[in-house]
Amino acid sequence: MIMIYLSMLDTEEDKDVFIELHDAYSQAMYRIANGILRDSALAEDVVQESFIKIIKNFDKINKKRCPQTKSYFVNIVRTTSIDVYRKRKKQQDLSFDEFEETIADDFKDIDNLLEGMEIEKSLFQLPKSYYIILSLKYDDGYTYKEIASILDITEENVKKRLSRARNKLREILERQEVKI
Repeated sequence: MIMIYLSMLDTEEDKDVFIELHDAYSQAMYRIANGILRDSALAEDVVQESFIKIIKNFDKINKKRCPQTKSYFVNIVRTTSIDVYRKRKKQQDLSFDEFEETIADDFKDIDNLLEGMEIEKSLFQLPKSYYIILSLKYDDGYTYKEIASILDITEENVKKRLSRARNKLREILERQEVKI
């Protein structure tokens, strides 16, 4: 499959950089996709789809191994996995009971609101932009400044989005009649 990816790149330098980044992050991307989807074959498909998305925007990313590049790769695979999960859920009416582990455990500031599965349901109802910013802050532990750099927005915008994401999560939890 890597040969197909390489054929999509123009320069030898880009191909070399892509191989290095692919080798560095592909296993982590697979673990994330498999953790969300709980299906190894589907997780492999999501990782491949994510790499295609990355290649389409390869000229816009930092072409070295660093936390920002890793976060970019991880966020692409997360959002792609969530999209696939939501699509499958609509098609097959999947139950949340199929998950054995929860993403919610990683959100340390809000994990005492509910048991893991309830929070996970709520997180999957958030818009992608809110999910990503909460994930960067609470899952990956980035500062406002680092998040601003990753998302290419101002620190003030990061603070506002985080506030809106928390409020939206609170609204979802209240609709589910959960005491906060």
